[in-house]
Amino acid sequence: MATIAIVGAGSTEFTRQVVSDIVRSPALKDTIFHLIDINPERLSTASGMVKSIVQEAGCSCPVKVFNGLDGALVGVDYCVNAIQVGGMSATAVDFEVPERYGIHQTIADTLGIGGIFRGLRTIPVVLEIAEALVSQAPKAVLLNYTNPMAMVVWAVHDLYPGLKTYGLCHSVYYTAHAISEYLQVPFEELEWTSAGINHMAWMVTLQHRGRDLYPNLFRVARDPKNFEKDAVRFELMQRLGYFVTESSEHNAEYTNYFLTDPKEIERFNIPVGRYLLISQSNVGEYEAIREELKKSRNHAFLMEASSEYAPAFINAQVTGDTWWFQGNVINHGLIENLPNGCCVEVPVLVNQHGIFPVKVPALPPQLAALNRHAIAVQELTVKAAVTRDRDLIYQAAMMDPLVSSILSLDQVWNLVDDLLKAHAAWLPQYSSKRLGRLMQD
Repeated sequence: MATIAIVGAGSTEFTRQVVSDIVRSPALKDTIFHLIDINPERLSTASGMVKSIVQEAGCSCPVKVFNGLDGALVGVDYCVNAIQVGGMSATAVDFEVPERYGIHQTIADTLGIGGIFRGLRTIPVVLEIAEALVSQAPKAVLLNYTNPMAMVVWAVHDLYPGLKTYGLCHSVYYTAHAISEYLQVPFEELEWTSAGINHMAWMVTLQHRGRDLYPNLFRVARDPKNFEKDAVRFELMQRLGYFVTESSEHNAEYTNYFLTDPKEIERFNIPVGRYLLISQSNVGEYEAIREELKKSRNHAFLMEASSEYAPAFINAQVTGDTWWFQGNVINHGLIENLPNGCCVEVPVLVNQHGIFPVKVPALPPQLAALNRHAIAVQELTVKAAVTRDRDLIYQAAMMDPLVSSILSLDQVWNLVDDLLKAHAAWLPQYSSKRLGRLMQD
């Protein structure tokens, strides 16, 4: 019997799939669910939906609800984190304020100025979750879905190194599926090794029955009809020699090559502001579930089994079947030419004996160079969030390739000030640790 907490359970689209996968597993049919959300309405909706799924699956899983962390994690074996601090309102700010400075973004949840501020408002809350776990369930495993993935996992490890924390992201899985379609190779027969950082990992090997598939993928990319389907990633591959994980719309904002010129935005068909549309769609699904629950009849919320990671992770530990995924973990020599202590994305094996990240060969130097640039911004943001040092926020923005290619230093400072003001409701207080003192002397 496993006790599984879902923090941010009001994200009903996510919770619905995770719970459906769990109750479909024979080994997890006696799971105890702890649903946690600070929004009473969303928590009530999630609770009604989960209870319906449990009933539909013919299980008797207890479902407990909590509107905070107090006592919510006692006895928990696994804590699944899916919070979004500030919700749609904060996400809109991440786009609207930088847009006034001429900075265009597509997703704004991982890197760039949007990723920095999402990290600043998210990390303190996740650290509260980590502290509650250490206090209430110190042997529990924290499975993080919340972006910015690498920054969140890094911050938790820095403050709570004894807490078993793993970041779960599907970008490599979906990338492998996309490649199998491009090359018309069955996904089950595709062989690959991926390594790097979250949303900027690399398919460093790509084979089918021992044969290198990269020449085929380069031929695919030269066809304009194929190129336009994944233009940013194919362009990067043709310049760097390797295919990057995550989507073209994500990778467009991680460098200064694509979003700084309106002509390039058009040429690469980059969907500026796409995440706002995705978020609106998720709100629509939540509303549909809430309305369905008002009807006095049996509901059909149970979903078909999926490739969702958290249920597979838990199932592997409970059954003893070895399962592997591309996980986000702290770099202790796993990728030798990326900094120790940062968060990297590498293959991870899971079974009843434990969780085992796999050491991979050093990245090709051009790939490591691009990763290290992103890691520098992540490190400054994590340290800013942990120390509440305002100086480091300015400096993280300075180092971002997109921001620094568009704005002067004065404009960088003004952008950060505007975002701190706009996000004040979701942020702790920050103060200058060095610059303020030296400027006054």
